[in-house]
Amino acid sequence: MRNIPSAANRRSVSRRGLFRAGGGLAAGAALGSAGVLLGAGPAWAEVPDSPRFDLVGAGGNPVWKKSLHANWVMQSFAYDNVHQHIYFAQVNSQNSDPDRVGDLWITKTDTAGNQLGSMALHNFGHGVSIAVEPYNRSVYLWTEWMSSSSGFGTKIGRFAFADGAVLEKTSGAIQDRTPSIGDTMINPQPAIDPSTDRLLVRYKTGTDQPRIVAFPLSDARAGRLASENRLVERALPARGSWGTDNPFQGYTAYGRYAYLLEGRANGPSYITVIDLNDTGQSTVIDRWQTTAGESLSGREPQGMAVWLHSSGPRLAFGFHSNTDGVRQASVFYKSEFV
Repeated sequence: MRNIPSAANRRSVSRRGLFRAGGGLAAGAALGSAGVLLGAGPAWAEVPDSPRFDLVGAGGNPVWKKSLHANWVMQSFAYDNVHQHIYFAQVNSQNSDPDRVGDLWITKTDTAGNQLGSMALHNFGHGVSIAVEPYNRSVYLWTEWMSSSSGFGTKIGRFAFADGAVLEKTSGAIQDRTPSIGDTMINPQPAIDPSTDRLLVRYKTGTDQPRIVAFPLSDARAGRLASENRLVERALPARGSWGTDNPFQGYTAYGRYAYLLEGRANGPSYITVIDLNDTGQSTVIDRWQTTAGESLSGREPQGMAVWLHSSGPRLAFGFHSNTDGVRQASVFYKSEFV
């Protein structure tokens, strides 16, 4: 299903060279909460242009029904594009112990889904989105953190992956990397665009009021996540009653475009495309239905990531499945551009 707004229905974006080639703000400029440059008139923030992934076509399926470390539900995944590994986040959907709310397993695999290691996170969150950052001979994970009673994280934490480790939410090894841009930040969820070295955070400011904000990864790594550090910020589509039946299941970004994954178990799955340079709650492609993995038992969309493969960039998206109580992960991708 495609719904591409006409030019009349999409607000135009000023292109005045406000950003450096790497996507940063021009010196001395600052952004207001709606993305307007303060003191610079009504111009809107802008990230450099890039190609957009084509959602049609066969794509690929490098991971098929792989069991991860625990027999828990795969929620999200991301790539270490330097070492060509995947890190999956898993949550215990059958947890009934209040002391274990927000417990996650992280499973490290090769790009075919074969297990290479694991790590336990206590009271972190639901694992809706995970980001992977190879840096300084270590691999750092970015996840939601500090689980609330709902099971979702209230902050974003950055920490080094350590095979076999158990990390408590109070550990001093966790760096708080929650943006402080003036907005109420409900359920912040991180992603990294490895093609531009940007951290993106999806969050809500209220019921059904999702937003997305982007920062240079170098600033985010150092904890510089204030208003003056953001590259762009905009609203995401409100989901309404449709969203109740089709839960949000993950997102990622490649250059100018963000990709959202939605759908429920044993139902249709959708990908929505967002232009980070657009405004309001507009979309480029609204609810494009994918049939990838349709033969999976208990098929449920879970997670998106950008994979920088030797043959070119890939837009990867995943599915959890359940066959007679055995929970497994599958990953598909698109590699062509429009």
